[in-house]
Amino acid sequence: MEEIIYVVNEKDQFVRKTTRKEVMEKGLLHRHARVIIVNKDEKLLVQKRSLSKDKYPGYWDVGVAGTVKEGDSYESTAMHELYEEVGITGISNIQLMRSLLFKFAFHSPEYNVLCKAYEIQYDGKLKLQEEEVDEARYMSIEEIKDIITKENFHPVGKLAFEKYLETKNKIQ
Repeated sequence: MEEIIYVVNEKDQFVRKTTRKEVMEKGLLHRHARVIIVNKDEKLLVQKRSLSKDKYPGYWDVGVAGTVKEGDSYESTAMHELYEEVGITGISNIQLMRSLLFKFAFHSPEYNVLCKAYEIQYDGKLKLQEEEVDEARYMSIEEIKDIITKENFHPVGKLAFEKYLETKNKIQ
């Protein structure tokens, strides 16, 4: 059965349901959840997406992310992606709601999302799912800036990373 996704407007209001295939082919605006994972050394988890991904295969990305499917919330999608991509469990909806960093829109001719970005601290073991992630490692801010300039980096992940730095600079 094909995944059903909600198409939304700029105010994050439901417009209609459609298939994942149509959303990806037509670049329709849809919801996306992202979790930025930070370890005790203040390094961020960066992963290389599997070559089997339908968008941006083999690109580096910050944290984990996924499309919000029909009937799911941003938080339930974030929890699902934490488990599916890197094997992190035990994070609740309430923890994620309290760890919301920001919400932003990303627009390009082929890919359009409204994204909620969360932050968690995690120092445990990671279990990468081969179908989703080719490799993952914690990197410093400077290492991530460097990899963004030298290798393919997911554009939504790049924007999320830039917004993360802006948010952190406002707090400090």
